[in-house]
Amino acid sequence: MRSFLTLFLSLTLFSSLIAQSYSTNDPAYIEAVQAGEAALKGESYDECLEYYRTAFKIKQTSFLSTLRAAACAHSAKQTKLRDQYLDHAFELSPDGSTEVFRDYDEFRYLDGTAFADLIEERFMAAFPNYDAELAEKLAEVGETDQAQRRHMREVSEKYGWESPQMDSLWTLQNYSDSVNTVYITQLIDKMGYPGKSVVGDEASTAFMVIQHADLEVQEKYLPVLREAADAGEMRWSSLALLIDRIEMRNERPQIYGSQVRRDPDTGEHYFAEIKDPHNIDKVRAEVGLGPIQQYADNWDFTFDPDKHIARFQEEEGKE
Repeated sequence: MRSFLTLFLSLTLFSSLIAQSYSTNDPAYIEAVQAGEAALKGESYDECLEYYRTAFKIKQTSFLSTLRAAACAHSAKQTKLRDQYLDHAFELSPDGSTEVFRDYDEFRYLDGTAFADLIEERFMAAFPNYDAELAEKLAEVGETDQAQRRHMREVSEKYGWESPQMDSLWTLQNYSDSVNTVYITQLIDKMGYPGKSVVGDEASTAFMVIQHADLEVQEKYLPVLREAADAGEMRWSSLALLIDRIEMRNERPQIYGSQVRRDPDTGEHYFAEIKDPHNIDKVRAEVGLGPIQQYADNWDFTFDPDKHIARFQEEEGKE
């Protein structure tokens, strides 16, 4: 697969490449939530609440903005409003609310406070079957899954995809992948997919390991992962990446446009062949992925469906 110079993105990298998005394109809403975030970080909690009140009169479907408003209310000693905002944030996304509280810097000042206890209480109420020990183990697996991959793009750009430096990274990563694949497949065989109701924000770990496994393993466990995605135990936007890999490994066009290649001669990045390039944004939206051009912007190239089709027709003609 490396010989095709295909850049396969891990879930972590993929998530980090998604641009800031909002619940609505209304400029007044965007201005208000941006000001609210800035006020939270600037410790101007009363102002923060006013900005979010303005925003929520327009729309309130963002668990992140609602959680930020809850933090402002807590710090402004408006406990009733805090609880209302927390309840709404968890109604929108209990796992998402918990994950951003744990990961986002603006919430760090609330660690060890009553606010953190309220987050934990609501999380446990939403996920009574949560297995903290398994989640911790999966976090360790996730770290080894990403240990070398997080450096590959930088190393490949500096030394080349076929360089000794890249070979060294792959030697280490391939060993981790083999160990992780055995662990995760045995785990799935025993308990089914370890989804968010059991391991919270570590629900992506099993997916990451399967997507980095051999084709035989990917195809065997795809139905299990598809069932988990349909049940809300993992993101369909993540599963789309695995589906595209399987399609490409079987020498079929990808469906969701998640896989990017680099021309070894020109250095140009482009999408691996897409099944329905003219309708790709509609197909991506169905699984929660953003517009394909937004994705292409991460490699500074423009996606043109007609030129995309012509490229692969030309390649087919050369074979």
